[in-house]
Amino acid sequence: MKKLLFNLLLVGAIIGGMASLNLASAHASTYKVSKLKTMSPTSYYAKRAKNGYLWNKTHTKRQHNLKNYPKTTWYATGKYAMKSPKNSGTYLQVTNGSGKAKGYVWTGYMKKGVNPANPQGTITDPFGASMSTYNVDDKLNQQLISLFPGSVPDKALQAAANFFFMYIGGQGDNYTSVIEKAVGWENEPSVTRFVPSVSLKKSDNFIVLEKSQLKDRLSKQNKRFTDFKGYRIGAYAFPKHSKNYGTSMILLMPSI
Repeated sequence: MKKLLFNLLLVGAIIGGMASLNLASAHASTYKVSKLKTMSPTSYYAKRAKNGYLWNKTHTKRQHNLKNYPKTTWYATGKYAMKSPKNSGTYLQVTNGSGKAKGYVWTGYMKKGVNPANPQGTITDPFGASMSTYNVDDKLNQQLISLFPGSVPDKALQAAANFFFMYIGGQGDNYTSVIEKAVGWENEPSVTRFVPSVSLKKSDNFIVLEKSQLKDRLSKQNKRFTDFKGYRIGAYAFPKHSKNYGTSMILLMPSI
């Protein structure tokens, strides 16, 4: 009798497990996901430090719990509609400043802006798009500036150069607007842009390879690094942790 009871319980457990798997499978197959729009990185933070989850794209697996990130500013780059027979909602595709935590979170949990619990570490462009200072490597930027002897570092141009991080995805007109906001629309046409781009490994000599490519580009315009003496300058290099490491933006403008 005991053996029979054990076998019945075992069969029940197996059937129960199969039912759970089927439910999970049904959940996965019934969620429909559609992209609503792509966004320039925009800052958000959790409204309350309670349970609120970041999901994977199919809404089948929890990735992170917002209550574990009470001081985090999240950066949204996309908006999605997710719908199942019982639930539907709008979700943001977000990542934290280091890029190590990411996922899709219901918009109802989030509030636009920099987390007031930790306002440091975020910079915002003139149009409200935000990025983490984790994506700005001042040492690499300074190495680029040093290639142009006699140039004068400029805060406005540097801010505009830094925001290239958010506009590399082909949003050229928007990036021009950022430069216009930084130096004035009437001065933007006089800004010279150089965008050296070479695929680099972390072990590569950054400045040697960047200088080589810049030198080639300058020579095609019959120019040298020293021709920009007295120019105002701002420079941005994607940091080593970025997939775009090796791509840079250099902005030069005659002194007014």
